[in-house]
Amino acid sequence: MKTLPYYTIDFSASACMFEIRVNDYPVIIMNIEGQVASTIPINYAILKSGEQTITVSILPLLGETKIDTKAELKFDIKLFDVTNDFNFKEMFGAYQSQKVEEDKILPVINYHSTFFAEVPYELNAWEKGENLKDVKDINKKLFKVYADISDFIKSKNYDSFVKAIAKREENMVKSMYLSKEEALSRTSELIDDFKNGFKIMPVDSNSVLHICGHGKVASFKKPNGESALYLLNENTQEELMLDITFYIPKGKTEFEVI
Repeated sequence: MKTLPYYTIDFSASACMFEIRVNDYPVIIMNIEGQVASTIPINYAILKSGEQTITVSILPLLGETKIDTKAELKFDIKLFDVTNDFNFKEMFGAYQSQKVEEDKILPVINYHSTFFAEVPYELNAWEKGENLKDVKDINKKLFKVYADISDFIKSKNYDSFVKAIAKREENMVKSMYLSKEEALSRTSELIDDFKNGFKIMPVDSNSVLHICGHGKVASFKKPNGESALYLLNENTQEELMLDITFYIPKGKTEFEVI
């Protein structure tokens, strides 16, 4: 009987900024002054069956120059079969950061490992993109596509917005085993938010270029690791992050959402 493998990372973190990447694609970036614990799906970063990489960077809190002695990150990878329900299959790849000594000045803690994943799909994603080190005016090109996405939302041109994110959504639907109804609700709920008080904000002037996907994916990030592309509800002060990344498909010259 065919199974639907669903991989997650179950993590907890405190007193640090950290990033976890699967196959060099960020699945989470957070700046945590207190403590947090959560579970995140990672199938969308698993492009096909085989060996997968997982890398971790633990950094000082925003504004600090060394990692706090209370800094900690631990996680494990869990596999579920979601053919009929969420059926737990196994847990593996456990990691726990070492305690930071008082007299140590650590600007970063890195960790690298691999795991094997078997999935019933193969994603057409960033691996078929241009190497961005060969691209001239990368910031200018990226700002342009950010402006295009912002203009679609600002002008209520939602069909163009949906078209722009189509390849990303196709990969999400395939890797997360979403039904047609679930796929449609992802974009329709987002557009409902656009229509109900959320306004697109300018890209933060302090944003930094963030490269991943083995040098083939780019985005702008705020200093705290959040997406520089976001909307704000001025009444509630709630922010809606559009955590979208971009690549340049082989043979093309302009960025597209991936």
